[in-house]
Amino acid sequence: MSEYVSLPGLKADATLTQYRACRITGAHTVGVISNANAQRPLGIVQNDPLVNEGVDIAVLGKCRGEYGGTVTAGDKLACNNTGQLITDAEVLDGSAVDLHHIALALESGSSGDVHYVYVFPPQMIGLE
Repeated sequence: MSEYVSLPGLKADATLTQYRACRITGAHTVGVISNANAQRPLGIVQNDPLVNEGVDIAVLGKCRGEYGGTVTAGDKLACNNTGQLITDAEVLDGSAVDLHHIALALESGSSGDVHYVYVFPPQMIGLE
């Protein structure tokens, strides 16, 4: 069961993918993560909104997230260039300098799996 704090009053500026990280793109709008090294994530989308529809974004607490690689319960998670959640092993390969931790894995899984995570405010991993 999901138990999270959501931000009210935000709309999708594009079609968002459920269970992936999103970012602020303008006044009261959120969009997809397309460059994780340059864009700060806001939280994880919990519904499946179309353009200009309301977005349910988990920003703190237990929610569901889609993995972008192999994840072990307890791993700190950042996101890749499509908003999927990835582990430190994939983040700290020397190419990621501006990524943010946004969640902690509560369950193990593989790329494409949707599992429970604990989402929290973004914490920068490298230099911005």
